[in-house]
Amino acid sequence: MISRRLLTGIAMLLLWTASARAADERCNVPGDMLYTEQAMPRVARKLAASQPLRIVVLGSSSSLQNAKGLPRSYAAGLHDALAVRLDGAQLQIENLSQRTLTAAQMADIIQSLPSKQPDLVIWQTGNVDAAQKVDINSFSEALKDGLAHLQSYGADILLVAPQYRLRLSVMVDVGPYNNVMQQIASAEDVVLFPRFEIMRHWAEEDRFDSRTADQAKQMHEAEAQNRCLANQMADMIAAAARKTRP
Repeated sequence: MISRRLLTGIAMLLLWTASARAADERCNVPGDMLYTEQAMPRVARKLAASQPLRIVVLGSSSSLQNAKGLPRSYAAGLHDALAVRLDGAQLQIENLSQRTLTAAQMADIIQSLPSKQPDLVIWQTGNVDAAQKVDINSFSEALKDGLAHLQSYGADILLVAPQYRLRLSVMVDVGPYNNVMQQIASAEDVVLFPRFEIMRHWAEEDRFDSRTADQAKQMHEAEAQNRCLANQMADMIAAAARKTRP
């Protein structure tokens, strides 16, 4: 006879599986949105040699690991997502993100990175500059300077576009900053994770409830989106590494 505890456990597992499947379906974006022609040769070499992969995450509040009062970020789920896609590779991820950092302030931190010898730097920026109305040309120059420093270290780079938030889009015009990031990533042959386009697509498709006034629901929906972003980011990193793997 099957015990009540076992039945309860099975029911919970089925509910969890259904919830995960539903979340996965909400994550979907057009296939070409995550396509990149750029490669990550250093990541590929480390994986081919079965050596530890050192990753540094640099960003503002949306990239913080587990900040109090904020939803669990994409960065918090990145280790597990990458481990699945990179066949259990040894991953060493250090998160240097801080609240309210502009691109220029992050570029200053980037100059201190050589001692950490990162193989991959994930650089998320744009939202703070937009919120502070940083001059778009100054933003562009800070971005170029930061990328030049990273490239001089020999690190692979994943540039992460700003967030798109329906509630904030009428107050903060992030679009021009996203456009600059697209242009510079293309010119510098850097992989760009199109977070802005992904989240705007979700908003247009009404995938997540961005209009709720319930704070607990807001947190839940934001974390669901960030889980999607972590998986999609891991997909893009794995694809870029495969382009150059021997």
